[in-house]
This record gives sequence, structure tokens and C-alpha cells, in this order.
Amino acid sequence: MPQFLDSFIDQVRAKRETIRPKLMVGRVSELDADLGELVKKNWSPVVEVSIPDREVLAVDGSRAIRPFASGAILYIARSLAIHRKKRFRELEVDSFLCKAKSSDIQAFVNTRMESLEYKVAIQAIEKSNLSKSVILIDGSLYGRLTHLPRDLPAEGMKDFMLDYFESYFRLLELCRERSILILGVSKDSRSSFFRDFLLKQIFDGAIKEINNLSVLHKRDLYKVFKDVFVTPSTAFNSFNNLLRIYGDKLHGIEQILYEAVAARSDHQIICSYIEKSGHTIPIEHSLSRNNASLLKQMENNPQVYLKRYFKNAFLEAKEKDSFIERGEKVIRNIPKFPSMISFHVLLDPRDTPIRVDTPSWTFNRDNKISDFVGERSVLVVVNDIISLLIKGYGGLKNYNIWLKRVDEEVRLSNNTVDQIYSSALEKTLDFTIIHTRGYRRVKYP
Repeated sequence: MPQFLDSFIDQVRAKRETIRPKLMVGRVSELDADLGELVKKNWSPVVEVSIPDREVLAVDGSRAIRPFASGAILYIARSLAIHRKKRFRELEVDSFLCKAKSSDIQAFVNTRMESLEYKVAIQAIEKSNLSKSVILIDGSLYGRLTHLPRDLPAEGMKDFMLDYFESYFRLLELCRERSILILGVSKDSRSSFFRDFLLKQIFDGAIKEINNLSVLHKRDLYKVFKDVFVTPSTAFNSFNNLLRIYGDKLHGIEQILYEAVAARSDHQIICSYIEKSGHTIPIEHSLSRNNASLLKQMENNPQVYLKRYFKNAFLEAKEKDSFIERGEKVIRNIPKFPSMISFHVLLDPRDTPIRVDTPSWTFNRDNKISDFVGERSVLVVVNDIISLLIKGYGGLKNYNIWLKRVDEEVRLSNNTVDQIYSSALEKTLDFTIIHTRGYRRVKYP
């Protein structure tokens, strides 16, 4: 151990000039001054208002994955909703065979868990009087819309995304019908929608400053800017062609493109430039240009979409006609999902921002994700929502008391999985669990 520690200290000393600024400051670029100015222009102070007491239903989920030597994957997913002293629970345990990489397996099991969150919230709505209440879900409501349904890698479960979007759509419709405020609340440190919105403003300004820019090349630059968020290599190839024509005149545009692909999130932007509590300008989301074209296909011919993106699920289906009938119904509803409005709020300058998502109908805007493409700023008042979050704010270690409570009860620890659930599994199935070598907690006969 001392030998490793000595090596550690030596390397830290040698790399001090590169490691320290990354840990202390993060990314530095030529755009810092412009970004800092725009962050402050699009930042509003917290205004706490008097709001009526509303019942809160807090929802969270947890999951565990265990690979088996047989090649199978066992997963346990569970969700919990808490309303006053009531508990609403859903649990799912199953196994599947899969040749996908581990990240795809993780993503699949996450969707199973999120689906249980929808179902437990629906269960609570149907069994309790939650009209004009608030549902808090841990996570981004918008992020769950961005992965449009298609075949999944798990054998026997390739059609699951139809179940997922069916439950999600039903939950949102129930909330709208019963005047329930539903919020996705999270300490999201990866999203960059606010930064991208600011970059668009900087880009517009930079375009205006370029002399003798032809109309055709101006259009090409705007396409490059849109493409850089989706296909960076394609965008830079196109940009390099223009760079040969305009040279240093495009230096500012080049810096914007590099910033667009950089690993700098909204979280970092806010923490870098903001010293007082407040919130970002609300941004309304639909879907990207690529997904928008798929929405058109869903609207015009859902059966074509189904046959194209659920080929393997169709092969698995025992009743082909009923699969198509149900699948068409789910696909046809996806363009009807509401657009989502998101913002970040900083309740304490010493803390990190909280991301908040809510359907656009929360603000009496009946917009669908099929109505427009991308993002746009909106003039809506979020003081009521922020005042609710202030009521539930428990300080630096507890950003939301309601979600903290449900997280503590639903969380699946390794001990719970390996000592309680694994033991019950062995006894019920009458066999000894042998995991793959990649899983450390191996149980031998």
C-alpha cells in the first residue's frame, strides 16, 4: 500500500498544473465571458409566494442487476409511492438472455424500473383522492421521452417499450384530467439544454458580425450548428469546407462549435457564474429534428413504423394481429405527448442546481411534442413551483424531503439483494447461484 501511495503522490505532483484547474474550475474557453454574461441575463431571483397546501405523492424506483454464469441476466426492479402514511408498491423480478453490451442492459433495466414508477403513480391516483395534488418523480420527465420506442435487446421482452410508453401516456393523461401537478425533480449534472440555448444566442450574434457572408453560406453555417449537437463529425467536415473560404472570419463560430461538443453541463455553467439563488429561464422541449421525422411517420402510418422498428418483437409475438393492433394504438399516441418545460433552480448558493420538468399544460399551454422541433424559451411564471420546492428543501444534504424519504425506503442495497433476495431465489428455485466472474459477490455451493 505505501508503494502505491508514493506513486499516487508522485503522479499528482507531476500533473498538478493540469489536474488542479480541471477539478477546481472545469472547462475554460474563449466563450467564458459571453457565457457568463448570458447566464446572468437569463437568471431570475427566487421569488417565494404564498401557495395553498397541496398533498404530495413522492415516487422513486430502484433496481439491481445480476449476471449469471449461464449467460442469463437477473434483474430486480421496484418502485414506491408515498402519500401521507400510505405506501403504494410495485416489484418486478425476471430474467432474460441478451447479447448486448452492459450499458444497453443497464438502460433496459432502467426502463423497467421507470415503467414501475409510472404504474405505482397510476395505482396511487386510482386508489386515492389526489385531485389538485402534486406528484414528484425523481428524474427528468423530458429525458424519458427522447428515446422513441423500438426493439430492445432482451429476448422475450423486445416489445417492452410499447408497455413503457403506454403507461407513461396514461399517467400524464390522468394527471391532466385530475388537475394534478406532476414534476420531474432531480440533481441532474449532465443536461445541457440551458447551455445550448445560450450558445444559440452567441451563435446568432457571431453570424451577424461576419462580413460578406453569402445567404447560401449563412444557411450552411446554421445547419452546421444544428448538426454539431447530433453528428459532430459531419458538422465539422462541413464547417472545414467553409473555413477554407472564410478563414479567420469564422474563428468565433469555430469556438462555439468546440464548446457545443465539450463536456460542460448546465450544472457547471450555473456553478461557475452564479453566486445567488435563483432560476434559469424556462425552456420548452419537443424532440430533435431526427426524432421529429419519426413522429411524422407515427402520425401518418403507425403500422409502417411498427414493422420497421419492432421487427424482432413482431417475430416474438404469439398473436401477430393483436400485437399490431395494440402497437398501432401506442405508436399513434406518442405524437400526442405534451411538450415539456424545464428549468434549473438554485435554492442555496452553496448547493448545486435542481432540475425541474413539467408538462406544458401545467401552464395552460396545450402543446404537443409534434407541434414544433427542438427547444424554445417561454414566458411562464414558475414561482408557485419554486415555492413548493422551497417547502420541501432540507438543506445541502437533502434537496427534497419527500423524495429523500421515498429513496431511503425503495433503495436496493447490495446486502438486500445478495442476502435477502438471492437467498429467497435459491430456496424457491432450489439451486445454487453462481454469478459470472465479473460479479464480485460470488456465492459458491
